[in-house]
This record gives sequence, structure tokens and C-alpha cells, in this order.
Amino acid sequence: MLAPSIDNERELVLLVAAGDEKAFRRLFDFYWRRIYSVAFVLTKSSVLSEEIVQDVFLKIWLNKDKLSSVLKFEGYLFVVARNHIYNVLRQKTVEQPFIEHLEQHFFETTALPEQEMLLKETKQLVDSAVKLLPGQQRAVYELSRIDGLDHSRIAEELNISKLTVKSHMTKALQSIRHYLQLHSYELFLGSCIVSLLLL
Repeated sequence: MLAPSIDNERELVLLVAAGDEKAFRRLFDFYWRRIYSVAFVLTKSSVLSEEIVQDVFLKIWLNKDKLSSVLKFEGYLFVVARNHIYNVLRQKTVEQPFIEHLEQHFFETTALPEQEMLLKETKQLVDSAVKLLPGQQRAVYELSRIDGLDHSRIAEELNISKLTVKSHMTKALQSIRHYLQLHSYELFLGSCIVSLLLL
């Protein structure tokens, strides 16, 4: 079912600023699916996405007094949604592999110029992070991700145990992940959400 149209959004926003719950419901009905879609693509969780939608619109309602000065509600909603989703995903990076999440998002979507540019920038950041790795970690990472060797072959190449290879790889990924979080995560997420919101 299509979302209802909004003939005069500015007037509707001013009604919400004055505490009109029906006007707020109309804005919610019109925009919730877009926020949900962005959240679902990035979290892969319908439950978490629904929570994000509720949290975002709750923030809008609790700060409705600010809406009287908002000229473009869609832009304002985007900022609130972006910030909230960013905070949620920052917490989730502790629970899931970060680099794999970046790669999965880009390779599952259509290769638009903007996405190709972001992927290129992300790879450049990964390269920078790899250069900072200690010697053995870097060797293991490059043999695995660049040369495509499995842990057994890497162990033979470097004359170390498979367990040591696994340990080095784990530490290398943690270091790279941390580097990306410090240098690119907010930029990546903001750009990613922008592209999704414009779909």
C-alpha cells in the first residue's frame, strides 16, 4: 500500500510543533517506510529496524518544539535518522565483522558511481590500515586476502602453525576494523544512508 500524500507538509509540520497528534501520525505514515528500509538494509534485522523507526519518530515528537523553525522536514528527519542509525550501528560493530559488513553492502547493491567511489575510498583506507600492521599480521592478512591462500597454505609459507595464522588474522582484522571506525565509519554510513534515502 502506498503512503498517503502530503499536500502541504510545512503546514502539517507546524501543526505537529503545536502538539497535533493526528498531524504527527500523517508524517509518520508518510515517512516511516523509508526509515525502516534504510535501517533494514544496514542492520539486516526487522525487529531492530522497527525499533529504530519508533526511536527516530519518538525523538521527533519529544523535540516537536523545534519543528517550527524547520523549513524542510525531510532533511531534518534524515539528520535525526542518520545520527540514530549511526549510533546503533556503532554499538553493533562490536557484535559483527565490520569489514565484511562494508563489503557485503556494496557487493549486494547495484554498482552506482557513488557506491563505486565509496568502495574505492574504503579499500584505500583498508590499505592504509594494513600498512600499519605488525610484520607477521600483515603477511598473514595479505596472503589470505590478496593471494587467496587458506590457513594451511599460509602456515606452510610462513613456517608457523595454523593456530598462529588464525590468531594473526583475527588480530589483523580487529586492527583494521578499529582503524576504519576511527577514520571512515561516520563518513561511510552518512553516504550510505544518503544513497539509500534517495532510492
